[in-house]
Amino acid sequence: MKKMRDESGTTFIFSTHDPKIMGEAERTFSLEDGRLVEGGSAHG
Repeated sequence: MKKMRDESGTTFIFSTHDPKIMGEAERTFSLEDGRLVEGGSAHG
């Protein structure tokens, strides 16, 4: 997926609680009190 992203400018959006997957992300967002927060407490 990283190769595809780099070659074609594709964006991938994942929904996960897995810190391993979140560790691979360039940016993470969390829902906190119903608001979308960049980084957020779930980012580890």
